[in-house]
Amino acid sequence: MSWVLRSEEPEAAGDLPAVETPAGSTDGASSDRARLDRARLEASSRPAGRRAAHVADTRRALLDSARQLFGERGFRGTRTEEIVRRAGLTRGALYHHFGGKEDLFRAVYEELADEVARSLHRRSEDDAGVDAWEIFRANSEIYLEAASRNHSYRQVVLVDGPAVLGPEAWRALQQGPTEKIAEYLRDAVAAGVVEPLPTETLAHLLSALGTGGVTYVAHAEEPATARDEVSRCTEQLLSGLLRRPAPPQPDRPGPTGRTTGQRPD
Repeated sequence: MSWVLRSEEPEAAGDLPAVETPAGSTDGASSDRARLDRARLEASSRPAGRRAAHVADTRRALLDSARQLFGERGFRGTRTEEIVRRAGLTRGALYHHFGGKEDLFRAVYEELADEVARSLHRRSEDDAGVDAWEIFRANSEIYLEAASRNHSYRQVVLVDGPAVLGPEAWRALQQGPTEKIAEYLRDAVAAGVVEPLPTETLAHLLSALGTGGVTYVAHAEEPATARDEVSRCTEQLLSGLLRRPAPPQPDRPGPTGRTTGQRPD
């Protein structure tokens, strides 16, 4: 993972590197205050473009550090002191750019979830021969793959996400995928691929199926094996939604006593 080096010029007091002050030393405290005053003066006189770049670099360093630590140790096993130490910043920098550890976790969660979302298949004008149902099933496999192979996504989004963000907030973040499933279902029904069932109801059921599948994989002792098992079970369940061709009608006696379709002598 690449690390963003912090600029030598601090953006704000919170972005300054930590300074060790001997216990009981008043000179150290005075020196710190003077240094913070100089930093504020320098930040206010810095061109807007450089200030914006420094803010972006500081935020990126915090996100990179938190992403790695949350992925390795989980939310509860990670302390803010470890995050800022690895980023080469101070706790003041964290609270300047984020409201705290939970807000930083949410930012990492959203970044990881967005990365997986960007890898999903989307229809374009070139996909005229690909039906919506095929795209939905392919995207289901992408989520399972992320749950089994992307360790940071698995730990942050699937394991810690529901507990840290709370059930309501986590469900709200899942609303977007459910709406997309409903869109695919409407198109698949219109194309005659899927049985015409209540779209909104089925979309929520399929969303729950997908969430349950990736959560199971994330908590499994062997995610790769669990991913294959969930994939096979999901495929079997989804195949039951496909529209079956109408069975052939049996021959019926015609008005002359011959069966329908029988040629006269």
